[in-house]
Amino acid sequence: MDPTPGNHNSSLRGETGLRLAAMVVIEELGENAAVYAATRAIILQKQGDEIGASTWRRVAPVIEEMQRKKSASPKAQTDSTIGPAGGTE
Repeated sequence: MDPTPGNHNSSLRGETGLRLAAMVVIEELGENAAVYAATRAIILQKQGDEIGASTWRRVAPVIEEMQRKKSASPKAQTDSTIGPAGGTE
């Protein structure tokens, strides 16, 4: 994944774009996605890319929200407690 600085992120201005970006980062980096987004924001700001930094600052909380909802979902809790396959004996 190489989110390079620049003004090519105009499609991320809307909520849908932010959620799409968050999904891609989560898919690529898993539980490290929010830290990655926050780090990218800091790096881009230091490089003088305020637009890129602002975008990543908006993506990070969306990632956190999506991961929080996923870990709180009943399916996620059930999947972690599934025992061996088979019926009742």
